[in-house]
Amino acid sequence: MKKPALLEMQNVQVKYGRHEVFSSLSLTLPADRCCAVIGPNGSGKSTLLKLISRNLYPVDSETSRFRILGQKPRQRDELRMRMGLVSHELQTKVDKESTVFDVVVSQFYSSLTTYVHQSYTPEQLAAAKDKLEFMGIDHLATARFVTVSTGEQRLCLLARALLHDPEYLILDEPTSGLDIKATHQYLNTMSRLIAKGKKIVLVTHHLHEILPEISWFVFLKNGELVGEGRRGEMLVDEKVSSLFDIPIQIDKEGGLVNAKVVNTAVNTVVN
Repeated sequence: MKKPALLEMQNVQVKYGRHEVFSSLSLTLPADRCCAVIGPNGSGKSTLLKLISRNLYPVDSETSRFRILGQKPRQRDELRMRMGLVSHELQTKVDKESTVFDVVVSQFYSSLTTYVHQSYTPEQLAAAKDKLEFMGIDHLATARFVTVSTGEQRLCLLARALLHDPEYLILDEPTSGLDIKATHQYLNTMSRLIAKGKKIVLVTHHLHEILPEISWFVFLKNGELVGEGRRGEMLVDEKVSSLFDIPIQIDKEGGLVNAKVVNTAVNTVVN
């Protein structure tokens, strides 16, 4: 029996107040592979992320269909257990007094810090410690989240996302704001998780974040789908250039993606 798509959208309309982000969007994210949603700023990536994480819902319509893993999105609890989210928005919501350990273990209550009315079993506390060790930041457990580096904060949130051992990790521009070393470490961590069987959905406009293991691509622009398909079909100069409205040359040597802007005026390539 074929596994339901991670995300299935047909003629979906989404509004923020009176502003219409998607008028009739149709796309698919397969459940059996790692995917990337790519697009420039204002393309609708953040809205799509909110739909996947059930922080936003489409307009009800008899002519549309919206399913996450074959289910209607309001079945929140089961879907929450099957997905882990790491996003910049989540990072900014952490309480200033929360420790790194607080942020991770509080995932059991779907919060971002611990409260006096919450109780945790020894197994839950051990699970949080284990995830911090896996990320290599267990030595920061008692440090306040706001005092550690941006890269360490991302690793903390990734540890939090892994606490329920989800099938899917939804990552929103995961290396944005990281230096070269932290970016390298984070991308290596993503590859390690994929090797362990996790399926990753990358939502970004940073092409260097695209790992070799990502095989399905969705291109968004101005709230519309401009293309979806396999890696070899989508990561080509013409399609990427059209997506970002600038001449781009794609280099995929070694599996990683290096995008270079072509200066057509002098016929040179600019890194």
